[in-house]
Amino acid sequence: MTINSLLGAGLQGLQQSQQNINTAATEIAQVSTTRPQQSTADLAEPLIEMTLEQQVFDASAKVVTTADEMVGTLLDTSA
Repeated sequence: MTINSLLGAGLQGLQQSQQNINTAATEIAQVSTTRPQQSTADLAEPLIEMTLEQQVFDASAKVVTTADEMVGTLLDTSA
């Protein structure tokens, strides 16, 4: 895997998890405003999704950081 593909995968993971977090947040807002008397069970799935996506986001950020460090190391080595 090249550094560019590693960086691309990390950035794609960041973007996808951000979109999924936004979708879950929208679902939570809709449940809260359109069906306030329903049980909190309706909120469980999007809250779990947000938690999982936060972990994906963190892992993707780590991939981007690692790719950045690799570029720095390569530049230091070739300098």
